[in-house]
Amino acid sequence: MPSNNLKYTDEMRERTVLHILSSGISATSVAEELWIDVNTVCRWVREHRRKINLPSYEEENGIVKNTQPKEPTETRHRIRELEAKLKAREKALADEREKVEILKRCLHIFMQARD
Repeated sequence: MPSNNLKYTDEMRERTVLHILSSGISATSVAEELWIDVNTVCRWVREHRRKINLPSYEEENGIVKNTQPKEPTETRHRIRELEAKLKAREKALADEREKVEILKRCLHIFMQARD
């Protein structure tokens, strides 16, 4: 089975990439215009940038990716911290509800005394 890479000539790839880089038109719009898969054109541009040592699109436009995932232990610690805060707030809410019930009973007693 022939590879999909043979579908487009090196010259076409090069001309497409140079057109995108020189004109500033998005790779997406050029791909749609040429009826080529967007991912294919983006890959061509990315490979060309690497080949001639140009900064990546993200670096060029100041887009920062969070590439460092949190440590599992750090995540677990944060979860425990949030669970402790939740438990404390649930206890505070239960205390406040108890106070409201006591005040309702007191009000009921005082209202009966007036009658």
